[in-house]
Amino acid sequence: MKAKNTCEAATRASFQISRQIARSGRSFTDGDFIKQCLMIAFEEMCPDKKLVFQNLSLSRMTVQRRVHDIADDLSKQLERSCIRFVYYSLALDESTDIKDTAQLLVFIRGVNENFEVTQELAELCSMHGRTTGEEISKEVKDVIEKLKLSWEKLAGVCTDGAPAMMGKRNGAVALLQAFSGVELKQYHCVLHQEALCAKVMKFDHVMKVVTSVVNFIRSRGLKHRKFQEYLKEMESEHMDIPYHTEVRWLSHGNVLSRFVALKADIIAFLQEEGKHIPELEEEQWSWDLAFLTDISSHLNTRNTALHGKDHLISDMVSAIFAFQGKLRLFKLQLGGGSIVHFPTCQKLFPTGENRKTVAATYAPQVEYLLSEFQQRFKAFESEKSNYDLFRDPFSVAPEDTGPTLQPELIDLQCSPELKSMHRESQLLDFYRSLDRSKYGNLVDHALKLASLFGSTYVCEQTFSLMTLNKNRLRSSMTDMTLRDVLKTATSAMMPDIENLSAAKRCNVSH
Repeated sequence: MKAKNTCEAATRASFQISRQIARSGRSFTDGDFIKQCLMIAFEEMCPDKKLVFQNLSLSRMTVQRRVHDIADDLSKQLERSCIRFVYYSLALDESTDIKDTAQLLVFIRGVNENFEVTQELAELCSMHGRTTGEEISKEVKDVIEKLKLSWEKLAGVCTDGAPAMMGKRNGAVALLQAFSGVELKQYHCVLHQEALCAKVMKFDHVMKVVTSVVNFIRSRGLKHRKFQEYLKEMESEHMDIPYHTEVRWLSHGNVLSRFVALKADIIAFLQEEGKHIPELEEEQWSWDLAFLTDISSHLNTRNTALHGKDHLISDMVSAIFAFQGKLRLFKLQLGGGSIVHFPTCQKLFPTGENRKTVAATYAPQVEYLLSEFQQRFKAFESEKSNYDLFRDPFSVAPEDTGPTLQPELIDLQCSPELKSMHRESQLLDFYRSLDRSKYGNLVDHALKLASLFGSTYVCEQTFSLMTLNKNRLRSSMTDMTLRDVLKTATSAMMPDIENLSAAKRCNVSH
């Protein structure tokens, strides 16, 4: 009996460690290494227990099987959760892995009648052929059918805004809407929108130089080390400069801030290396660098605030409208010569009246950015009244809502107890507490909006995990294994380790 218990415990431990290997993006071969370390530790600390750990199976193939079993268990849990969904929405995003295979992420966010939200990776669809709207819609339909979900409960689809996703006739969302017969809320995701907006100002002449300098320093190992040594000798505030990548445009803000801080050191280092870049000493270029650094920093701050899995779409929309308000303020202040919210410009712009003149030249850039925001987020603008009602039903005039909601909203607004509860509770807790016999339509409206994604940040995170796992050293990873790893790594659900372990024999790896 004791041997059996030890064996079962070893199997459970094998599952738990395999799960951690997947969630941390480690190679399956790390299982053997972990076991070796454990054996050394127990040899030194409690040698009488060493034999117990011989039963711990962590070979590469064992870890792979464990992760596959965990992913399947999580998929079954998701299927059971889907049965209880009142509404659900999808987040779709597509990217290419290191083997040039198009990988389509299908995330699902569903809410049950108790306002319990489930947000999970429904499927990773590996597409080896075309990635047209038709092909994407077929993959999504297969996922919905596999989860046995009703199309009538689909509230919306959030995408990256690519033509294959959002095309009016042949885009995946349009095809899904035509197939289902359901009117879907379809919108570009907030994070991608901000990245697109950041690019519209086209300060390419600045980024071309910054990218060239950073790559000159970072892409050559010897020069990079020499640059770090140079900064150390100069007792610089920063000890390195980060890489710039075009894929993550909003990383510009981090690169630019560090570049400005190290600009004098960079110029001196380049001179020592015999490399002359005239733009670094040009006044106008330096002003453009300062402005781009500050506006990118503002975008980065807003972008970071939109990260996370627990935001409601009303939070996201409020953040976007707030940023548009800030852009209006920036435009007015720059037009009047004020750079109070542009700290880098304060350091690099000229002083006196010349500062006001230079500042005013950047007001049109902010106007252009504001115009782009308004255009790209007009879908949110048209739905603003719905989001306002969801976020704060006590601040909306009943006549501005639909006929089915008006009587309930009046009753709600006349209740001081409910108004106090709304102020003191989390939003979903407030709606959960409402009497459905009296406020059924308001609750249904809230359930639908609670099911909507505010962004595809979960997709961004998952693609980062994909890059971490399927890299040049592990490029042979199969599509199925990649799917298993990503499901295990991203899930908020706990696998049923007890049942998984009970179904396995005790195997020993050496």
